Amino acid sequence: MRYLLAALLLYATCLLGSAASAAEDETLDVIVHPNAPVSRLSAAEVEALFTRTQTRWSDGTPVVPLSFPAGTPVRDRFDRTVLRLDADAVGRFWLDRRIRGLGAPPKQVLSGALMLKVVANLPGAIGYVPVIYNRSDVKVVARIVAGKVMLP
Repeated sequence: MRYLLAALLLYATCLLGSAASAAEDETLDVIVHPNAPVSRLSAAEVEALFTRTQTRWSDGTPVVPLSFPAGTPVRDRFDRTVLRLDADAVGRFWLDRRIRGLGAPPKQVLSGALMLKVVANLPGAIGYVPVIYNRSDVKVVARIVAGKVMLP
């Protein structure tokens, strides 16, 4: 049993490491559920959705932001660009929001492939993936390139 658990942990670490390191120098696509009532999002809109200052889409559907685990290169890059915060500051931001009763951080997804599946199948979902992933089942609404959020 211990060996199985260790093997699964090693496998998950390899998956996270390979996807995250490959994406460290790559463009990230901000993706939404195919029925989301948006086709493009500005930097300010992406920030509002991921900081939970905007919690519903224009059609009333609850926004479900998804992110990679803290400490992964993809997450760090996203947070530095979109939230303009380093990892420690992001942690303090969410702690402060919880203490004030202003919401919880985005749910965490462990891989780009899983991010695509969840966003494609969960109404209201928004996430991000490195461009190396096939995005045919979701809508790309913004692109993160060279430290800037751009329209796709």
